Amino acid sequence: MKNKLNLFNVGLPDNEDLNNWSKDLIRQRLETTAITSDLVPFVSENSNYELNENMVALYDFHQRPIRGKYQTVIFDKKDGIILCQKNSRQLINHLLKDQMILGAVLQKKLQKELGFYYRHTISLGEIAYFSMRAHSEKHTSWIGLHHMQTVQQEDGKVTFSYQENGCSYNFEFEDCAPHLYKRLAEGITHNHVLGQMLVKYANSHGFHLNLCKCRKNNLVANQEYFYLTKIQNAMNLTELAEETIEEFHKNYGRHCADFFDIKDWQVQDHNLIYRLSRRIKSILQHAF
Repeated sequence: MKNKLNLFNVGLPDNEDLNNWSKDLIRQRLETTAITSDLVPFVSENSNYELNENMVALYDFHQRPIRGKYQTVIFDKKDGIILCQKNSRQLINHLLKDQMILGAVLQKKLQKELGFYYRHTISLGEIAYFSMRAHSEKHTSWIGLHHMQTVQQEDGKVTFSYQENGCSYNFEFEDCAPHLYKRLAEGITHNHVLGQMLVKYANSHGFHLNLCKCRKNNLVANQEYFYLTKIQNAMNLTELAEETIEEFHKNYGRHCADFFDIKDWQVQDHNLIYRLSRRIKSILQHAF
């Protein structure tokens, strides 16, 4: 097996015998002494993997790592099947803290406004990552909703289906939260509202932004899951952005205090920087 990713796009197996996946099948196929020749070209190790839009599915194995060391197995539409030593929580924390502006602040505020109790989705408008259990829990498996066309639940198992280049892939999960369809609908609604609000806000400032039409056949755009009343009552982005900016400044102040090793830091210690950044000519004000 390769020790690092190929320099070219590998993709997922196109062999029909390797298009159905679950935790049990992953163990069966990847823990054997010799992985089958049909699978070898698609499997690689990468403990520096970062979640991105090509992530189709992520299986969490933190309780019993694959081969004793891989805590996650990731299916990536370009890089194939990736064995990663980081657990799901580490990968998600990196996404929220290092890859997303404002991290989870905007996600949480919109979720609260919509009246959703559980947090299963990280929404980006065109891209949405959905967890099998509330992602406030320590570890869970994830799916890239923007790749999925259908979902079915039967006998305590849920299966998401994804089609690519004439191939159909099924990803089965067993350790799922109860009432998953309801939580899925909340997640899809959350992602839709966030996307529309960002588009409206950008257009009001002269940026001609539209969500990609290629998502229309995937779950992120499936209107059957929308909570229409919630969408109609969603908070205006201006108000939400105002609260988010304040939260951003608090977090920024904390990071500065940590970086300079300032003890006993208080929020009001950052007030001067906060006031300066709120001026009309502030870069942050214009950028937001």
